[in-house]
This record gives sequence, C-alpha cells and structure tokens, in this order.
Amino acid sequence: MARILVTGIATIDHVLDVADYPAEDTESRALASAFTPGGNAANTARILAQAGHRADLAAVIALDADGEALLRMLEGFAVGVTPCARQPGRTPVSHVLRSRRSGSRTIVHYRDLPELTAAEFCEIELAAYDWFHFEGRNPPELPALLGAARAAAVDQPVSLELEKPRAGLDAAMPLADVLMFSRDWARSRADQPEAFIEQAAQQRPEQVQTLTWGHRGAWVAHRGQIVHCAPTAGLSIRDSLGAGDSFNAGLIHALVSGQPPEQALGAAVRLAERKLSQQGLDGLFA
Repeated sequence: MARILVTGIATIDHVLDVADYPAEDTESRALASAFTPGGNAANTARILAQAGHRADLAAVIALDADGEALLRMLEGFAVGVTPCARQPGRTPVSHVLRSRRSGSRTIVHYRDLPELTAAEFCEIELAAYDWFHFEGRNPPELPALLGAARAAAVDQPVSLELEKPRAGLDAAMPLADVLMFSRDWARSRADQPEAFIEQAAQQRPEQVQTLTWGHRGAWVAHRGQIVHCAPTAGLSIRDSLGAGDSFNAGLIHALVSGQPPEQALGAAVRLAERKLSQQGLDGLFA
C-alpha cells in the first residue's frame, strides 16, 4: 500500500443526532452525542488509513488539552500525526446537527488557529511519500505548499480538493495532477455540471478532474474523455457527514492502486454512497 500525506485541517466534531432540525428559539433533546475527529483532511486521511495505506496528516494542532485529545483520537484511527505542527491557540470545533429524518447535517464551525505555513510543510520528509493530497484552503500559502511537494516529487502524484470557492485558489491548480471539484465550486463558474466539466476538460486536458454533484452523480475528465457515473437509484441516506471526504479518499485509493480514471470515479462514487447509507466513517472498506 502507499504512503500518503494529506494536508489541511483537523477539528473536533461534536455531533448531535436529532430527530429533525429544531426551529429557531426552541429547546429539544438530542438522540445521541459524540465527539470525533473531523475536518476534510483528517477525514480523508482516516479513510485512507482504513483502506490499508500509511496515511499521515499535516495540519496545525493547538497546544491545548483538546489538541492532545485530538492527536490521540487520530492515532487511534491509524492516522500518522508526526507531520503536524503545534501552535498556541484553541482547538477548532465543529458543532454538527445530524438529522435522523433526512440524513443531512448542518455544521457550525469555530476556528482561531493559524493555517499551516510553507516553512512548516518543508520541514516534513516529503520525498518519503507516494502521493500528496491537499485540502483547498489558505490561498496565500497553498501554491507554495504544492510547489514544495512538486519539487520533492519524482513521479508522485499531487491531488487538490476544491470544495469552497475561495478567491486565489486558482493559482494552485496548475501544480496538481488531480483536481477534485465540488458542486459549490462548480456553481461559482457554471450553471450546469456538464458545462463546467466540459470547460475544465478543455482548459486542463492533461489533469484528472472530477466533479461531484449530489443526486446528479459525478464526472471525470482526462485527456479529452469525459465519463459520468450515475448515483445508485433509491439509495437510502442515513448520514451525509463525510461523504465528500469519502469520495476523495476513494478516488485516491483507486488511482494509487492503478485503476484508470473512469474506473476510479466509479469506485469513489460507490464508497461515498456506502458512507451515505451508514452512520459514521467506520467499516467503509469492510
């Protein structure tokens, strides 16, 4: 299996299961409560570790008691935390309401930690990794992070998740071999998914580019070919928390295992659907 470095953020998620979303200015009782590691990069690393890869996380972890607890939780899921940087501050927390009726989730996130810097990233032994994956955030530093990975790589692929349409992230896109676009990102550029992926294929024909669009399924574009993967009809959604991270991890797992992009797309969609049909991230590769 591969040694993969995932760069982004890690949080503590406080997940409250509710029968349905409460109305404003009301009080209700949760059906369940749990604390778990969260954040796109941490989730992706956790799922890749579950697939049998050596998945390390490069993130800023706060120098507080919650930061220590977060490190222990990540290590408990076989995520390597040696590349993490420690900084003064408070551990980021995501408060998640998860509806039992719809399976959807609503997240309120609090963060006051600095982002990982290029200087901190360059302290990692980058040449030891087989794949580099980046969460698309921190536009001022992201091109330098990808540039450092690219400089250390011989033929190791670099992938970049583009979820939220933050200004300035486009500068990092040419440095990646694989681009993973979300529906929110695509909607900031085009009205329909087909129009976006066709435009992306024309602009960057050599890069593997995926687009996820919920109930419309997902697309991959590479070297002039565009392939669509439809969602499974009648899928019962129990929990959407981490579905996008599951897709990303599934795509990386399939590509690093040697599958061509069109097959990797299908594997990633089915893994995300497995996540949607169950609560939590455990057992996705069982």
